[in-house]
Order: sequence, then C-alpha cells, then structure tokens
Amino acid sequence: MHVEFRITESEYRAAAQLAQRKRSSMSAFDYYLPHLFTVIWLAGSVIPTPLNGYLEQPVDMLLILGVIPIFLGFLFMRKKAMREDYRKLKQFHLHQALDLDMNGLRLVTTAGTTRSAWDTYSKFAEDKNSFVLFRKLDESILPIPKNHLTIPQVDELHNLLKARLPSQD
Repeated sequence: MHVEFRITESEYRAAAQLAQRKRSSMSAFDYYLPHLFTVIWLAGSVIPTPLNGYLEQPVDMLLILGVIPIFLGFLFMRKKAMREDYRKLKQFHLHQALDLDMNGLRLVTTAGTTRSAWDTYSKFAEDKNSFVLFRKLDESILPIPKNHLTIPQVDELHNLLKARLPSQD
C-alpha cells in the first residue's frame, strides 16, 4: 500500500491527543485530568458539604465559575506544548510517501528514506481523523492522517495494521 501525505499542525495535534489517550492508562489519566479536575471542582462547589455550609448560604458563583479559566488554561497549555512539539519535529513538515507491506514500512521524505520492520511498533490506535503507530523503544509516534486517504485506502490500511499490530481500542 502506498500513501502520500504532509502532516499539518492540527493533524499532528489530533494524532498526539489520540496517542495520549491510548498509550497507557497513566497517559489517559493525564489527558483527562483537566476534565476530571473541573468535574470535581464543580461537584465540590454545588453538592452540599461541610465545606460550603450545606447550602445554608447561597453558592458563590465565583467559586463555581472560577474553574472555567483554570480549565481553559490547562487546555491552552496543552495546545501550546503540542505546537512546540510539532515545531521541533521537522520530519513531519516534509512531504511523506509511506509504503506499507507485510514486511514493514518504508517512509520516503526529502530528508531521506527510512525502513522499519513491524516489530519496531508495539500497537496502533485509530480514530476518525488519523492512525497512530506507537514505537516500542521510545515514546514517539508515527501519525498517518486520514484526510489524505480515500475510503478504500483507509479500509486497506486498517486491515493491514490490524493483521500486523495489536489495536488499542
């Protein structure tokens, strides 16, 4: 199978977020931490407890709505970190031609050609935007954006990855 693509910042961000959710339970916890923090904050503010006077006093709207800037700050910091990661990963900015077969992957860019066997990767994950291959030895990923693929190519790539790597659902 032959696929050609260039990874944009938004495609990288979508793939990196998928990788963060699917890499391990600890990285998934890190991904969902801002959401969990917000829910706990709101529950602690609204549910009657000794901390808020069992609702004898009116609930302070500043306490309830104060979590919104914190939540948005968490998401902004994550987006900024992913933007910096994308800028550092210059190989994703280049036009990429990826050939996949039963032996492995061959990635051709203007910077050079790399060949890797399937045992280099531990698993793959997929969502509506991209495929992500997880390397075994380090924390790096190989994102493959779906918007550069046709529907038959997406199905063929999914079947090929499923046959060669365990899926992270």
